[in-house]
Amino acid sequence: MIVNKMGSTDEDYPDYEFEPIFMLGKAMYMPHYDKKHQWVSYGGETKTTVELMTLGAKPEMKHLWKRHWTEKEIFKGRERKCSSEVLKNMLMSQHVSTEPPARGRKK
Repeated sequence: MIVNKMGSTDEDYPDYEFEPIFMLGKAMYMPHYDKKHQWVSYGGETKTTVELMTLGAKPEMKHLWKRHWTEKEIFKGRERKCSSEVLKNMLMSQHVSTEPPARGRKK
């Protein structure tokens, strides 16, 4: 059970869950509510998982409103309380298994 600074517990907020986020410098990108592998900053800028990982963004876990796609696409029943390295490996392996092959340039 998680207890925050105000004494509230995770049981007081059943719609909250540990969710992955990306930190790119000081900007935090949270998972989009509906769009799989889309991440949104506070300013409304959207990036994909691949874009953020290519830019060197650091994955972390934060207690946020549930995003149902993260369970289906990333965690798949696995523990959500994990290190940044484990999370990064889950994101990379999920991306590799679902990303369509890049299209080459037509001659």
